[in-house]
Amino acid sequence: MRTALIEDWQGFLRSLATYTRIPLNIDWDSPQKHTPSVCFLPFVGVIVALLSAWPLLIGHWSAGLQALLMMLSAVLVTGAFHEDGLMDACDGLVGGWTPEQRLQIMKDSRVGSYGVLAGIFSFALKWWLLSQWLTEALWDGSQWSILAGWIVMHSVARWLPLLLMQSLSYVSQGQSKAQQMIQRLNLRAGLWWLASLVLVWLLVGSATVLELLVALILLGLVIGCYLKRRIGGYNGDTLGASEQLAELLVLFVLLGWSA
Repeated sequence: MRTALIEDWQGFLRSLATYTRIPLNIDWDSPQKHTPSVCFLPFVGVIVALLSAWPLLIGHWSAGLQALLMMLSAVLVTGAFHEDGLMDACDGLVGGWTPEQRLQIMKDSRVGSYGVLAGIFSFALKWWLLSQWLTEALWDGSQWSILAGWIVMHSVARWLPLLLMQSLSYVSQGQSKAQQMIQRLNLRAGLWWLASLVLVWLLVGSATVLELLVALILLGLVIGCYLKRRIGGYNGDTLGASEQLAELLVLFVLLGWSA
């Protein structure tokens, strides 16, 4: 049991070091076994949410300003990890003519017009949704419900990349660091996802959890079919894009929850 917990802790630290800019001293070449780090993505989302929720402490700020600073803080904590994936994915998926060309475009570090537009519209829509949700939630006077929803958004949005990993094949041109992180979940890793589900249930209740699951599965089916047709599977950039789309979807659900 102690060995398993140590492996879990090592996997969580690797996940935190990979998906955030939190400085951690990780020995990446260590032969020590660890639980697949990708399964801790929902809990990384919890950390990101807690670190970026500080604008909620300033009660006299407007909902729009709070939303903007919360989003900016989350981007700084993650190093725009998922936003970069969204922009690269849009450049490749829309700009390429063949699967090979689309994957090659995604490997290019430069951002094209499709990526810039995707980033602008995604950020603007997320800001508007978050502002609306904060405005409605503030009428209830419950700071806890706002923080709970922010945590849920960051945790649940990271479920979708895990779903795509289980249902599609990994495709990429050449070897990449992402390939070392991405893998199908084993039983123990699946239990950690289940633990994140329980956490979300405790925060928002069973009815909202059911809505989120149904919405994510439907979005996952659409994205999965699209990726299968365009590139034959998924890669790291498309996983980042899926996380960003899932954040928007969760905010839509939260708006209905707070209404």
